[in-house]
Amino acid sequence: MTFRLTFFCLLLQFAVLADSYAITVMDTKGRIMDIEVMSYTKSSGNVRIKRDDGNIFNVKISLFDAESQKKIEKAAPAAFPKLNIDISVGKRRQKQRGSSYMKKNLVSVSAKIKNISRDVDMPKCRFTILLVGRNSKRYADRKMDWSKILSVQKFETAILASKEYSHELAPISTSYDSDKDSSNLGGWEFDGYLLVVQGPKGEVLFGKSSIGPLKTTVVNNPQLLKKALGFKQDLQLNRDFTPLKSFSPN
Repeated sequence: MTFRLTFFCLLLQFAVLADSYAITVMDTKGRIMDIEVMSYTKSSGNVRIKRDDGNIFNVKISLFDAESQKKIEKAAPAAFPKLNIDISVGKRRQKQRGSSYMKKNLVSVSAKIKNISRDVDMPKCRFTILLVGRNSKRYADRKMDWSKILSVQKFETAILASKEYSHELAPISTSYDSDKDSSNLGGWEFDGYLLVVQGPKGEVLFGKSSIGPLKTTVVNNPQLLKKALGFKQDLQLNRDFTPLKSFSPN
């Protein structure tokens, strides 16, 4: 008896859940149907629906009347597309005038973002790229191995399904001692980048980095990524982006 009652309640709960996903719509020929909206791509007008008989169709939203189109847009599940993000870094070193060991490093960075989803548009998102330097004084004293934020640059874009977007960052210049021995005078050698992607409401979606210590810690932690968004240019940190303690040489 208990088993039957529980089973009946589960069936009833399932039915209520199933109905909560269904909407009643009308096509332009006046035919009424109950459907579940599985996906909707505004840029193409493509709609993937599941009819009440279980059949799945890919159709155009224009097949439905105006009121039904509004229902479909509202019922469409929120989805974020799959992206391919390629960050390219170009570096050009020059000797500083009057020195054989001090180098000037000119760094250019570009971002190419491709929406590889065929049926999901990317809404307007914010991309923040932190360019990071590493203290070259570490060659003279290993305890002085820490990072510095060389530049913080931001841009926003929306990308339609199957489209891509490219962005050139403002170039930066660093200066550092290139000798890898105890005579190193310091400076900031370009180390890499941290990218933080935010959604339309400012929520942190994900991160990407070319810096070893950040790949296994910061990029997998939304709270640390959110904290990194508050970092300013010239801020000095440990290489894992934890606060830098004051250095006192022995």
